[in-house]
Amino acid sequence: MSTRKILIDCDTGIDDSVAILYALKSPHIHVEGITTVFGNTNPVQSADNTLRLVKLADCGYEVPVAVGAAETLDGDSETAPAHIHGDNGIGNVNLPESSQKLLEEEAADFIVRKANELDGDLIIVSTGRLTNLANALKKDPKLPKKVKKLITMGGCLRVPGNVSPVAEANIAGDARAADIVFRAGFHMTLVGLDVTMKTYITKQNIEELEHYAGEKNKKVVAYLKEALGFYFEFHRVSMGLVDQCVVHDPLAMLIAEDATLAQLEMINARVEYEDPKFNGMIVCDHRFLSTCDQDEIGFCNKVDSVVAIRRLMSVFQD
Repeated sequence: MSTRKILIDCDTGIDDSVAILYALKSPHIHVEGITTVFGNTNPVQSADNTLRLVKLADCGYEVPVAVGAAETLDGDSETAPAHIHGDNGIGNVNLPESSQKLLEEEAADFIVRKANELDGDLIIVSTGRLTNLANALKKDPKLPKKVKKLITMGGCLRVPGNVSPVAEANIAGDARAADIVFRAGFHMTLVGLDVTMKTYITKQNIEELEHYAGEKNKKVVAYLKEALGFYFEFHRVSMGLVDQCVVHDPLAMLIAEDATLAQLEMINARVEYEDPKFNGMIVCDHRFLSTCDQDEIGFCNKVDSVVAIRRLMSVFQD
């Protein structure tokens, strides 16, 4: 498997942090940089979380981090309630502070620069609102042709949403930005609730990691145990799950690394942002003559969950 050059655009909460740590530990991924956006917490807190995670992972190379949008394209700035990801976004875990400095460059500028530098070899993995990407498109409308792939954790088609009956949080969190990105012409894959809600990390997975992880990964596994313990509790209260949680953002990262984990269907789609009752809903147009004038989007409708979780856990073992 060749090395994937990946830029992560995220709102560093608990599941984002697992995705970031996986990417930094995987031998098949080189993280070109990480940009943050509002969502699970504000973008500055997310950036601080990210710097601490980069230090924790100790991946052996420099990972630039840039702060992005603090509000939607329409000026709203709501973030997730603290009972989901904790007061600091990573389950109230207190990781050691990093001495690394944030880039002075804004996230949108950094995204455009990296796409130009890597000349068609960059994969973007988005695990938060799509505001940074919408802002990057304003700066460079040709961005989609300069990016190899865009893998986005977001959306739902045939399952209920998690912020409304028809919408998922990342898409609904800035639906106007999401619609812009959907229509931009990226080679785009959506990893939505249709598959993430059927993939689970369990307490047993973490206990096995504790058994097999050596000195190199001991601190990372200790972090995963504490942060995911917080997340397990949220899932117990909100979904009735016991000692387990669904896998949102890490699944998108796994599919970015290895597309064979997922089965895709190609859809013509846009995002509703004008009607408040249906804000964030993915509207598909299956007609032969679709009015959606952009390239089709690959939507994950099935994943090999067993293999995905096995692979996720494997990078944290020595």
